[in-house]
Amino acid sequence: MTFQITMTDAAISAAKNYKLENETYSDQCLRVYLSGKGCDGFEYGVSFDSSQDGDHIIKITDDVSLICDEKSMEFVKDSIIDWIDDERGQGFLVTNPNHKKFRGKFYKKTAWKERLSDAPTLNT
Repeated sequence: MTFQITMTDAAISAAKNYKLENETYSDQCLRVYLSGKGCDGFEYGVSFDSSQDGDHIIKITDDVSLICDEKSMEFVKDSIIDWIDDERGQGFLVTNPNHKKFRGKFYKKTAWKERLSDAPTLNT
């Protein structure tokens, strides 16, 4: 499966700034992952983390790369990561154009529950 996720210029800039301002993040990638599921589809997270065995890596720029574990790829592919700073707060926002097919409480219950229970531990 091809791991295709894009980042807006604002998200790339924010990631670069975090890496420059915080030494802990300087050698880390951005991990995109599932953080939960509701009736309207999945909830996504983005966090700095180190690559683990089985991760797929996509290089965005020379200093920014994304990582995703194998089980989450099906659910995050084709997503767009943006940076928001508005009334919702400040942070990375994942928009998945495929989210409609993951809606409803019975969507691949086994697959997404297995994914959430086997999620790699974030190092950040």
